[in-house]
Formats: sequence, C-alpha cells, structure tokens
Amino acid sequence: MRKILFYIVLVLTCVACSSKDDVELRKPAKRTVMVYVAAENTLSGNAQSDINEMIQGVKSISKYDNLIVFVDRAGSQESPFIIRLQDNDKHPADTIKKYNSDFYSSDPDKMKEVLGWIMSQYPADDYGLVLWGHGNGWVIMNDSVSTQRAIAVDSGDNRVSDNGLWMNIPSLRVALNALPHPFKFIFADCCNMQNIEVAYELKDVTEYYIASPAGIPGEGAPYQTIIPDLFLYDDVQMYTKTCDDYNALTDNENGHLPVTAIRTKDLPSLVIATKTALQTIDPSTVNTDGLIYYYSYRVSDPNEHVMYDMKDFLLRHAEPAAYQQWEKALEQSQTIAYKKISTKWQVLGTLVFDFEVTEERFGGVSMFVPLERYENTLINYNEGIKKMAWYHAVGWSELGW
Repeated sequence: MRKILFYIVLVLTCVACSSKDDVELRKPAKRTVMVYVAAENTLSGNAQSDINEMIQGVKSISKYDNLIVFVDRAGSQESPFIIRLQDNDKHPADTIKKYNSDFYSSDPDKMKEVLGWIMSQYPADDYGLVLWGHGNGWVIMNDSVSTQRAIAVDSGDNRVSDNGLWMNIPSLRVALNALPHPFKFIFADCCNMQNIEVAYELKDVTEYYIASPAGIPGEGAPYQTIIPDLFLYDDVQMYTKTCDDYNALTDNENGHLPVTAIRTKDLPSLVIATKTALQTIDPSTVNTDGLIYYYSYRVSDPNEHVMYDMKDFLLRHAEPAAYQQWEKALEQSQTIAYKKISTKWQVLGTLVFDFEVTEERFGGVSMFVPLERYENTLINYNEGIKKMAWYHAVGWSELGW
C-alpha cells in the first residue's frame, strides 16, 4: 500500500512540475527582438559572420527573451529562412521556419508577413527590430518596391548583386504600421539611415529610432556587444549602450561611427520649431560650402551632397534668435535622446572631409534642403522628398523652396 501511495505522489509531483514548466514556456517573453537580414546582394558574404556574432551576444540575454533572425542571402540552393538564436553550444541556431521558394525581402508585404508571423509565434511584452543591409536613407523615386535606393535591396535571383529592387521608406512605414504591435526600438544597421525624414516617417511605429547618418563599415554592427544592449529593459541604458558600442566601430578612415538615438514621440514639437526657424531663411542666400554632410551620390556629380547635418545647416542659416529657440526646443523636448560624435567616418565613393566636425555644429541627424541645383541632377531629389511626411510637416513648399 505504501508503494502504491509513493508512486501516486511521485506521478502527481511530476505532472505538477511538467505543468509548471509548460506554463513558463508558454509565458510571453519580456522582449522579442527581430533581425531582418536582407542580404541577397553584395552584403551576402557578411551575413554569416554577423549571425555568429549574434550567437555570442545571445549568451548574455535571459532564456525567456527571444532573438529571432530572418535571413535572405544569395545562394542558388538557399531560400529565405527564420532562426531562433539561443545559448546552446550544440544547437545555437534553431531553424523555426524555412520558405519553399525565394522572394523579394525588399517587398513590404513580405516583410509584414515575416514580422507578423514572428510576433504571433514569439509574443512578448515589447518588441525590437534590427534592419540589416544596404541603406540610403529617405532617397526614393517611386512608391513601393523601387529600382531606386532606400533600404533592403534584393537582387531577385539569388545573386551577389545590388542591381535589384529596393524598399522605400514610406513603404516600410506602411508595412510596419500594419503589424499588431509597435516597436520599443528600431535599430538600422544600414548606411545613411539617421535622417530626420526617416525618423519622422517611423514616429508612429517605434518609440526609439537608432541609426547613423553616415556610411557604415561592411561588416556592420559588433553584434556580440550590441545584442545584450538591445535586451536592456531600462530605455536609457538600452539606447546609450547601443550607441556607445556602435560608435566604437573603427574603419579605414581611423574614425568612429556617428550615431544618434531619437525619441520619436517628441518629433511633433521639433517640427514646429524647425518650421519657425526655416521661415527666417532666404533660399537665395543659402551657402552649403563647408557644411557637415553625410551622403554624396557617387554615380553622378561628386559635389552632389544631399544629406546635410540638420543642426549645422540651421546654425549657419537661421536668424540667431530663431536658431536659439530651435535649439532650446530640441533640448526641452529631448527628441535627440543621445548622440555620439565622430570627426571622421567611413568614406563611400566621393565623400570628402572638406568640413570640420565640432560639438557645436554636430547634430547627428541629417536633413534634406530642397535646393535649385537638384533640379538638374541624375536623381531629382526635390521631387523625391515630396513623398516624405517631413517635407509637408515643416512646410518646405509653403516657404518658397
């Protein structure tokens, strides 16, 4: 009889423990971070090394959190797949979904499908998104999947080539806005992505937007340190540590990456202050010589500078009182949550450091200025910018530009 009672107690105990474990396993994570690796292009060779770095980084996060990586890279025998990275030396990358055929990772509908699936399968208290791949900020010509640059180029035939289709920022916004949950942060590990235009476009889909206004090294972020940063639950610690570790990257110019974290909920107040400052500027008096800039379209004119530092432009051109009010509004709103300066950064193509970077001039965020000279460039930037919500919010067209 005692033996029977012993086995009954043992069975009930095991069932209770098993039920407890199942509840814990089903419990939503505190945070799920998704990395969207759009690598069916010339960055394909960098994808695996960055995944290896993520595997090192995931060792420092809670077992109840999730790091999920979507991967689309060049390779005739490989279709896109999704993996969950975990602290397991034998099986660090668990393939949780493999697609039967290739598709454009730069298609906003496919991005929405991928990220939506991850959210449904790995629910959490909040979510983070890492955009991995090529980028050219807001620069666009057509809507939806475009042959002009913006973000996430896909060659379309599994080749190591940048001759493919790109996703424009307004299309990115639409895709992310259709998801069931907004993001705690979006970290863009792509070139030239910290534009005020991009940040404003994404203001309703993320609390924080972290990116560099400059070109970044091909190997991308140091994920072994960045991944633990992204799982810090204190917001200030999360974005400061991420910016610090991203800024620590060095490149062939012996410089570091300038990087900025924007608090998106405060962007509307910056719109008002910027519009007021712009009203004091006469377009005919604008002189861009020596201004800090981050992007030059090397295919055409090497002097075709497009992304000027927002603070540097207003400091030089707005009336002093208007600039001081703008700077005060910037500080009070805390739109720029954090920034890391650099006096030099990676050079792509024809960017030349014919300007001086100082604390006073450096804002860490670029802004397009619709100048007359862009009417005759290979890409008509003055037309492309009209597709961005920022252009209309600050009233560029109303100001006679």
